[in-house]
Amino acid sequence: MRVHLIAVQTELQTTPYTSTEAFKRYVLELNRTATQGLPEDEPRIIAFPETFALPLLFWLDTSRAVREAKTSLLAALQLLRENWQASLKLGVLSPAAFYHLRANHIWALYEQAFREAAQATRAYVVAGSIFSPRMDWEPAQRLHSQGKAVYNLSLVISPQGTVLGRIPKVNLTAQERLAFLSRGQPVRPTIQTRLGRIANLICLDAFHDDLLEQADAAGAWLVIQPSANAARWEGPWSADPKEIEGEVWLREGLAKKLRNRENLRYGLNPMLNGSFYDLCFEGRSGIYQAGGPLALADRAVGDAFVRAVVDIPEV
Repeated sequence: MRVHLIAVQTELQTTPYTSTEAFKRYVLELNRTATQGLPEDEPRIIAFPETFALPLLFWLDTSRAVREAKTSLLAALQLLRENWQASLKLGVLSPAAFYHLRANHIWALYEQAFREAAQATRAYVVAGSIFSPRMDWEPAQRLHSQGKAVYNLSLVISPQGTVLGRIPKVNLTAQERLAFLSRGQPVRPTIQTRLGRIANLICLDAFHDDLLEQADAAGAWLVIQPSANAARWEGPWSADPKEIEGEVWLREGLAKKLRNRENLRYGLNPMLNGSFYDLCFEGRSGIYQAGGPLALADRAVGDAFVRAVVDIPEV
């Protein structure tokens, strides 16, 4: 069976995140462009970058003071000050109250936009990620958070617009720990679909052998790695300045991790680009098989749609 894999590389821009309709339109347009020209009867999997939806927390229906703050922490504190009465009612005594303050409104939009886009393009969609408490819906409580912890969470959505999984990131970066995020539980982050089992390992998670081994043992044929790398692609590697960031990424990433696996065959790595307050992201999105890339974005900055067709056994 032929399956189309698409990595959506996006460069951050403010306007799509400032209104509900703008964000829905942006997500739908990106999904439509990603699938343009593909045979209608052939399945497709689209993956968006890590933290793709994070700017909604800071820019959707917020003041100019929040949008123009020097750092994301100052922006969060400014928004809490502007909404101090609602913030006090949350019972969260840390800057993490910011995520809870925004969670219901933002999560509903994040989920709805991607569910509608997945239906419109008949695609499995990995909706990047967002920082949020775990959210659930139940008739009596309606949309509500589950606990006070906040995670880097990624949605996986079916072509029918159904949420198949809410995957938390397990291994956090220093910036994420400073952003008051909690570590997800290291359970098997795999999902059974009509195309077989796939794994969703958010950025750093896909560099850890333990989680790759779990995904492989669970029978996944594809690992998706939504990424947002806050480093210059052609600059020094954070762990060893004598190495180049992008060279290490390509050498130690999915092409290497896929070698000699029992089930894992392909990797899909969409990357975020652009500036977000005091952070700057760069990276070349790619689609990989063991030993090397099937397709790579031309540049480590700007928008790109990286596509490849792979053959997988019939399920």
